[in-house]
Amino acid sequence: MTWAQAGKDRFKRDRCSLLAGNADQNRKIGKSKEEVNMYLRRIRACNYRSFGDGTSGPVLDWDLNPGLNILVGENDAGKTAIIDAIRQVLLTTSYESVRLFEHDFHVEGSSRVRSLFIEATLCDLSEEQESSVLEWLTFEDDDTCSLIIHLQAKYIPAQPMRRARVDIVVRAGKDGGGPEVGHAVRELVRATYLRPLRDAEAELRPGRQSRLSQILAAHNNIAGQEVNDFSPDVPKTVPDNLVGLMAFAQHHLGEHEVIRGVEDDINTNYLGEFSFAGDRLESRIRIAPDLSLTRILERFELSLLPRESIHPDERCVRGLGFNNALFMATELVLLRDGDDLALLLIEEPEAHLHPQLQDRVMGLLDQHSKEASNGERRVQVVLTTHSPSLVSSADIQAMTLVHKAQTYPLSSGHTKLKKSDYSFLRRFIDATKANLFFARGVMMVEGPAEAILLPTLAEACSRSFSKHGVSIVNVGHVGLYHYARIMQRENPDPEYPVPVVCLTDRDVVPDVAKSYVNQPKNGKRFDSDFTAKEIDDLVMRKKNKAQGGNTIVCVSDRWTLEYDLALSGCAELMHKAISLAEIAKSKEERLSDKDEQAAMAAAEESWANLKASGHSAEELASIIYQPLYEKKASKAITAQYAAELLESGDYGHGDSLFQTLPHYLQEALKHLTALPEKKSIDSISVEE
Repeated sequence: MTWAQAGKDRFKRDRCSLLAGNADQNRKIGKSKEEVNMYLRRIRACNYRSFGDGTSGPVLDWDLNPGLNILVGENDAGKTAIIDAIRQVLLTTSYESVRLFEHDFHVEGSSRVRSLFIEATLCDLSEEQESSVLEWLTFEDDDTCSLIIHLQAKYIPAQPMRRARVDIVVRAGKDGGGPEVGHAVRELVRATYLRPLRDAEAELRPGRQSRLSQILAAHNNIAGQEVNDFSPDVPKTVPDNLVGLMAFAQHHLGEHEVIRGVEDDINTNYLGEFSFAGDRLESRIRIAPDLSLTRILERFELSLLPRESIHPDERCVRGLGFNNALFMATELVLLRDGDDLALLLIEEPEAHLHPQLQDRVMGLLDQHSKEASNGERRVQVVLTTHSPSLVSSADIQAMTLVHKAQTYPLSSGHTKLKKSDYSFLRRFIDATKANLFFARGVMMVEGPAEAILLPTLAEACSRSFSKHGVSIVNVGHVGLYHYARIMQRENPDPEYPVPVVCLTDRDVVPDVAKSYVNQPKNGKRFDSDFTAKEIDDLVMRKKNKAQGGNTIVCVSDRWTLEYDLALSGCAELMHKAISLAEIAKSKEERLSDKDEQAAMAAAEESWANLKASGHSAEELASIIYQPLYEKKASKAITAQYAAELLESGDYGHGDSLFQTLPHYLQEALKHLTALPEKKSIDSISVEE
């Protein structure tokens, strides 16, 4: 959109009827005055901090929801840079100093750029807002208008006799093609910002330019309170206005015998002795020497009442978390009732909050970010978080993953998730599953046994999940294919770079297990029931149902995790773990140390007998797995014992253990983790 004069004339001509109150034009726009709510629709940035120009690094180009927006990602992903970009271009209601410095300009290698821009697009302005910034509005092709604010900055390095500086120009229009933005525009679009690790109690204390005084001064009901309606002629009449009430209190306190007595004592016995003839020194004790409304509001503080067992007038310090919640609630009061941009930026709202309170705070933010039926304004919320507890109670469609300065919205149309997937995940995702949004790799499994055993197995193979930032998520058999599509992009440019593995069983029973697995009345169950092509097709259907992008599906080579491990080089490990779990179940999962020692001795003896029996590998694996199939032992307890045995180091380690694993587990670990680093010959010491 250019700012040619013809375009400006067309815009003014088409908008004048609306500003004059033309009903037909109101219907064309499709919103009544009560429904209009200005919000930040888009934020762009180039060469700002971690955001590059598309070549040296991703540009920032993020479309926001008019309600709740949650930025999720690991540390140093770019979440704070997005919040700060919004602060730079819109400024904040707290009138804090927001400046650009050298380190805000993107650097690649040893080269730092000399210019950057940040651009914010605001939509749904009210008629009054449009009229106040008419010269700066951009007329869109769909007969709507937006306010685009474009900040252009240049870094000028230090020169002889001149300090380094940053020159900033703020203009309207896309790419800054419009007129320079004036004071009225900047005042209209200030955002409210709550910094991370904030001292909420200090923010609500009285003091010069305190945040509470600013909130009170901007409240709808403050109009007219600056008028002093106290009359000394009728001193007992209680005024209605705040300034009048202060004057009333000051008058009557000044007449009190204690105050008057001290005042007379100072004036008569001390100041009077210093006075010269014709120049008498006198003092007066007052509550506030300045009766302006601003000074009065700066004396107010907001604090939580003590617990019920303590008298409400007693001073009692409450916890940081509750004060933090109070501070957020206070800001929402102003944003809900204010006249201008209702945009709340919060970094780490979970600060000092326990998980249950985090859930309540998220509920409050979500409530105020939705369109209200009682006439209250919708508050647009943009927050960053590292809390799985907070994320687990939020709507996935409100989330945007941030990874290495690239944004990946999870709303409908951006992922492969279907409508039913969003509904399922909204109900079943919890804090243990929500950590997948912060991971550098994700393994999704269908049961607790895999979730317990696989991290230890990976560690024993020198492919630590912890070192690679891999989260293992137990989604259950029904949930696997709902969760699998979270990380898959509808438009794979760019693709989400975090590797994801969905681990699932083949569930085709080997023929050697026919001795204890019954033939179904209908359908197929055993290897011999399928042709080789049918088995390949079955595996491929499982894979195609969920994989895509950097998400792969690894289907067990033969039957289940435990059977396949027993069939591979982990037969002894699985036999002993299942034997221990079987005895544990017989004793209601309460084995003493003596019981475990006896159980281990029995397992070692039975293992020696099995090895000497001459069974084939498949027959041996089937015998080992049988107690799990017949539910004589718990899979989860088996996994726990197997993990403990692996930690001993007696059942293999490193690459030699890795090579004995079933192929599908090897594929999964390769996708999620890198090869362990090998020591070079030069680094090996003489002692080694």
